[in-house]
Formats: sequence, C-alpha cells, structure tokens
Amino acid sequence: MKTFNSLSLILSLQILLFMFSTPSSHAKTFLPNDETLISFTCSRTPYPNLCVGSLILYPGSDRVDMWGLAEIMLDHILKIKANKALEKIQQLQKAGTGPNQGLDSCASKYNEILTIDIPKASAAFQKKDRKGAQDGANAAADKATSCETGFPNQLTLENTNMHGVAANAAAIIGRLHDRQ
Repeated sequence: MKTFNSLSLILSLQILLFMFSTPSSHAKTFLPNDETLISFTCSRTPYPNLCVGSLILYPGSDRVDMWGLAEIMLDHILKIKANKALEKIQQLQKAGTGPNQGLDSCASKYNEILTIDIPKASAAFQKKDRKGAQDGANAAADKATSCETGFPNQLTLENTNMHGVAANAAAIIGRLHDRQ
C-alpha cells in the first residue's frame, strides 16, 4: 500500500512538472480554429450580427486569424454584397420599377465599389497599408448610403447590408496589429 501511494505521488508530481514545463507557445490561448475568434472580432464592429452572419457562412473562416477574417471581408463578402445589389438593380430596371435615373446612379455607385473601392482596399491591405484598406472599405460604405439617400426604399436591404459589411471590414482592419 505504501508503494502504491509513493507511485501515485511520483506520477502526480511528474504530471505537474510536465504541465508547468510546457512552453506557452504550445498552450491553447486563442486559436482561430473555432468560431470564438469570429465572435470576438465581430463584437468590436458596428454591426456585429451582420459580421458574424457573413463570416460564419464563408467556408474556411473558422480556420483563419484576424488578418484572414479582414481579407475575407474585403475580397469576398464585400464583392458578394455589391453583386447582389447590382442584381437587384438590374431586376428593377427590367421590371421598369422606379425612376431610371435613380437606378442608373445606384448601378454606377455599385460598379465603382466593385471596380475601384474593393480593388483599392484589397491592394492596400496586401501591402499592409491598413489606412488605405480602411479608406477603400469606408468609400464603399459611403456609396451604399448615398444610393439609399438618392433612391430610397427600393434597395434598402441591399444598401444596408453593403454599408454594414463595408463598415465592419473597416472596423476589423482598424483593429489589426502587425503579424509576427
């Protein structure tokens, strides 16, 4: 019995020694391999529910770090939302709903978002120019708001979503620190 207690004590001490000698780099502190990082990151954006909803649906978003989440927002989510708005604009134009001038203006804004703002933001992001990337995302948000102001009630959902994801992208980029 005394031998069993001694072995038990030695084993317990070895386990404790192993636990305290494991380098902190091997400890799970905040791995991006789950949805915790998405929730944490999105909780610090202007539209957290839209942020979580957009990122969680994107394949692979649960396996990237905060830089990866920002890149997904810029290179994918913004494009998806802008293209959905353009599709809606084209549907309204074909149906003859609303004044053509308003629809044409919104189509022009969304084309600028897709051809100027998002590529500019993405290029700046790739160069680690966070300010330039934020400016591009904010320009996209401003254009969506401008479209809603100039052509109210016809594209409200699309404009709101575009403004929200662009503002969220800018917020995420603003919270980034240099990669090590």
